Formats: sequence, structure tokens, C-alpha cells
Amino acid sequence: MTLYLIRHGLAAAGLDDLDPGLAPLGHEQAAVTARALRKLTPSRLVVSPLRRTRETADPIAAAFGLEAEIREEVAEVFDPSLPPEERKAIIGPFMEGVWSEQNETLQAWRRRVVETLVDIGDGVGDVIVVSHYIAICVAIGEATRNDRVVPVKLGNTSITSIDVVGEKLLLVSAGSTEHLPDEQVTGVATALPGGP
Repeated sequence: MTLYLIRHGLAAAGLDDLDPGLAPLGHEQAAVTARALRKLTPSRLVVSPLRRTRETADPIAAAFGLEAEIREEVAEVFDPSLPPEERKAIIGPFMEGVWSEQNETLQAWRRRVVETLVDIGDGVGDVIVVSHYIAICVAIGEATRNDRVVPVKLGNTSITSIDVVGEKLLLVSAGSTEHLPDEQVTGVATALPGGP
């Protein structure tokens, strides 16, 4: 079984909005991504509860006639209600770090993401998961045995393919934006909503 991990489209706002939806370009990215996925035959669509992921999933759900399954386990690493200044202060150093040096709360969050993806991938048929930069990086890091918090940079609506074999994640491809026109590739430099 293969998991297709999609990072949400470009958000309409940055850290000052606790739960931003998509910018107009983010909606365009989501529509292009849904068309790019149409060769698949997914059995499920799993989505983070945050607005930008749900809006990214809407055209995918429509394309496949699937109902989005909302799962907290594939949401953001940091609580969206954390004050914006606090999030800004911690996200940069965190992204430059390694998991083995993170506190137990963050390591537990990482384990939960991995366990959830293995569980999701233990069914019948491929699964599309619409999630966030760090959660997708967790899957890539687990699949490649890379301890970096950010083992690769991921653009908005990038597609990462991971096979689930037993209890293991195996990377097929990471962060592809080949389906997007050049002018629609955003978010590679940052995990922050609304970032370049």
C-alpha cells in the first residue's frame, strides 16, 4: 500500500491567524494537485483538522468521491493556539534541529505521527493524506532513517509517496512539485503558513 502525503496549499495568512484558509493561489494549487492525482485509485482520504488542509482536500475528495476522514494525529506539530510571537521564536531553531535532541513531548508527537501513518497504511488500497510540512517530514525521516526534523524541503501541495510494508515506511519519492507550473511552486523555504 502507498501513502500519498500532500502538503496543504498556500495559506491566506501567516502566524497571526490561528487557522488560516487557503489563499487564492492555494486553491489553484489544490485543484491542480487533485487533477495530478486522478491516475490513482485511493480507498481513503485522511486530512488534518486545520482549515488549510481541509480546503486543500476538498477538490481531491470531489475528484474521487471520497469523504475526508479528519485525523488530529496528522495535524501541526505545535498547537495553533500558541501565541504567534512564541511560534515564530521556536519554529526556526526547531526546524534546524534533530529529533533525538527534542524534548519528550515532541518525540512523542513524532512517534504518534509514524504510528498513525503505519496504521492508516495497513488497510486495503492506497491512501491520500493531506497534512503539514513537519508531519510529512517525519514520515520522510522515518522512511530514510534521517534524524533531521527537516530532511527535505517541501513546497505547498507537494506530493510525497511512501510505501507501508508491515511496520515500516519506505520512501518512494519526496516532495514532488512536478505537477505544478513554476509560478505555483511556493512554500519550499518555510513551513510557516503564508510563507514564500
